[in-house]
Amino acid sequence: MAKLTTPLAKLKKSFDTIFSQYIRLKYANKSGFVKCYTCSTIKHWKEMQCGHWIPRNILSSRFSEENCRPQCVGCNMFQRGRPAVFSVNLMNEGVNIKDLQQQRYHIFKVDIFWYLTQIEKYKKLVQSLLEKISVDNAVD
Repeated sequence: MAKLTTPLAKLKKSFDTIFSQYIRLKYANKSGFVKCYTCSTIKHWKEMQCGHWIPRNILSSRFSEENCRPQCVGCNMFQRGRPAVFSVNLMNEGVNIKDLQQQRYHIFKVDIFWYLTQIEKYKKLVQSLLEKISVDNAVD
């Protein structure tokens, strides 16, 4: 049986992809490598995932840049995000985790316009970050 998807669900999936790329690229070095936030494994940004301290099923913090960092598959999937280590690292960065925890209780309603706006914004940010990696790795 085919799964029915709404335009909003398709936009959410598209934004998930772009936002994940942005988070991984934001923390990547000029060669495109990034360190896992919770175990220090270093891999190319395409081999990492976008980890969430507050689980991604909580929509109000799902797309919060403060809540997301690059994680390896081992930490993000097999160790369920390692939230204890994640929270300590966030606090060490100066992130107010009490405010972030409160975000999970906010009512966060999105519509097609919100997704389209965010997709456009983050596509530009991703493109800019990709250009920096490409320029830094260009052969003279």
